[in-house]
Amino acid sequence: MERKQLVNENHWLRTKTSAASAIHGAIKYTDKKYLNLIDVMGLTSHAFRINIDSKEINVAGPTAIPGGYLMRKSLTNLGFTSNLADSEAPAKPDKVEQTLELIQDSIDRGIPAIGFDLFIPEFGLIYGYDDTKKVFFAKDCSRDGEVTYEEYSDIRGVLYSTTIEESLPHSKYEMLRMALDTILDHAHGREWQGPFEDKYVIGLKAYDTWMDVLEKGNADPHGNAFNALVVSDAREFAVKFLHDLTIKWDGTNIVERGVRKFASDAVKHYTTAAEALVELRELFPFPHGGEPAEKGNKEKAVQLLKKAKEAEEEGLKCLQTLSDFMNNYYAEKWVH
Repeated sequence: MERKQLVNENHWLRTKTSAASAIHGAIKYTDKKYLNLIDVMGLTSHAFRINIDSKEINVAGPTAIPGGYLMRKSLTNLGFTSNLADSEAPAKPDKVEQTLELIQDSIDRGIPAIGFDLFIPEFGLIYGYDDTKKVFFAKDCSRDGEVTYEEYSDIRGVLYSTTIEESLPHSKYEMLRMALDTILDHAHGREWQGPFEDKYVIGLKAYDTWMDVLEKGNADPHGNAFNALVVSDAREFAVKFLHDLTIKWDGTNIVERGVRKFASDAVKHYTTAAEALVELRELFPFPHGGEPAEKGNKEKAVQLLKKAKEAEEEGLKCLQTLSDFMNNYYAEKWVH
């Protein structure tokens, strides 16, 4: 095939979490296109994530994740099987060829492939290709343009792509149960981190790490501001997701009513956390970052992070209760 290009849409770039943006953009070409960005942020757990560098709070934190594992786990939560290419540099010619074929096959089936570092170190979509010119058509949060096969294959770390293979008939009950498991595993540090183990801190402990770096005066202004931007944006989505659970679940059975109740309990705490993190974002505006080493800013930031952590701890208790409740009432169809 000389040229294959999908419709280029712009509606998916509405969160600072590029991994979720890419997933949302890809599934718009599947039978689950009814899932909006709020659904995707919540059900994949990205609305509840935090990943902090323990030395300086650098700009790489939000994307310093085992991408192949987490992207495929996210797709699993949404009811998809997926494919993964993750050859380490320098990639052998046959691995490059297989990766290119994997991407082209996805595009031929009408679904964009997910990539990383297409133009900048963020997740994005490869939505078309031209074999004659040997280029991909791709987009991320920085631009929409062409990437040659050679540029794409000239990797610095991993020749990465995730593609959607098959859509499974997961119910909303199953999606939410899996999402809660993922959210709780991340929050309590049980999640597999692969090569980033001991380099970045995740979940509730990440708040303590963030406060510790700030108190020591070691926070990189640019990186600190970027993390504040990404995490605050994520928690705003967490509030939207939980609020949607309280109105979209119709209450026709005990599970529906339980979801509405426990999500309502949780949303109060996540609202408090989100408000504190938004205030942190305003204290350290991206990209110039403010002055995290200044004493007054440092003290204020620690107060805000402590408030966010305490609120999130309470919110997680509600989500644990909801998870336990749903697992005890496991039923896809229930006449009661």
